[in-house]
Amino acid sequence: MAQLATKSEPITAKSYQHFEAAPQTGSFGALIKNIQVADAIENDELFADLYQAWLDYQVLFFRDQELSPGQHLKLGERFGEIQKPGYAPNLEGFEGVWVQEYPDLYDGIVADLDWHSDSSFREQPTRGSLLYALDVPVSGGDTVWSDMCAAYEDLAPPWKTMVDGLSAIHDNMTRNLFRALSRLSVEEFAKVREYLPPNEHPVVCTHPESGRKYLFVSELMTRDIAGMNDRESRAVLDFLFAHQTRPEYQCRFNWEPNSLVLWDNFSTLHRGIFDFGQSHRLMHRVSFNTPWKPA
Repeated sequence: MAQLATKSEPITAKSYQHFEAAPQTGSFGALIKNIQVADAIENDELFADLYQAWLDYQVLFFRDQELSPGQHLKLGERFGEIQKPGYAPNLEGFEGVWVQEYPDLYDGIVADLDWHSDSSFREQPTRGSLLYALDVPVSGGDTVWSDMCAAYEDLAPPWKTMVDGLSAIHDNMTRNLFRALSRLSVEEFAKVREYLPPNEHPVVCTHPESGRKYLFVSELMTRDIAGMNDRESRAVLDFLFAHQTRPEYQCRFNWEPNSLVLWDNFSTLHRGIFDFGQSHRLMHRVSFNTPWKPA
């Protein structure tokens, strides 16, 4: 008999007062129905339901949302402090609304073609994000998330024993170094390194609200395991990178205009699927921070 990839029972639909939640995979992610999320800006009961669903499912998907840039910011402010500095331009008049527009963004020095948790190289990484689609390709351009709670829970006991005590170095230049060197002067590169130095975080963290343990490493951002030589570090990270993105832990979303996604940036990884060539893709993103950091 084949060994199961995961021993956990599939999640079920939970009951909420103000909307329906349809699970999208066996472990995480839910499509939220019969709601205009902008209403949660003023409606405390609706927001409480929404926040609980976010903790329950880690990633929430919404269709057919009417959300102005001002509402987008106000909604983000309900979750935490708006993250203003970014790697994409801000929408004029709305600081904190990042404009992610392709194909223009291909020319930037930072690419997110691999799995990652946003800003994990910072001392206090992004807590969560709200990504809103305005214009999307006819086909392609999906985004995929991966459940780091399930990935940790399914590790064999000896692996858990080993990784529980490790920490890792997160570095924005782990996969972007040559791209940056080819586009920046020596002085510009030095300023980037001064502004965005590497940071060390535990490989296994405990979620500040759900209490669940999750893996906090990623192929795009994690450079090495602290205290190990290169060969030892590579062996551990290569296994974790392969394990944490198994299909059983993934949830893939096909964007439509006016779709919105809210995700937990601590307990999930994500990556864009760049299979849409030079087609136009315009998204607005609001990210937020909280006092918590991975621990």
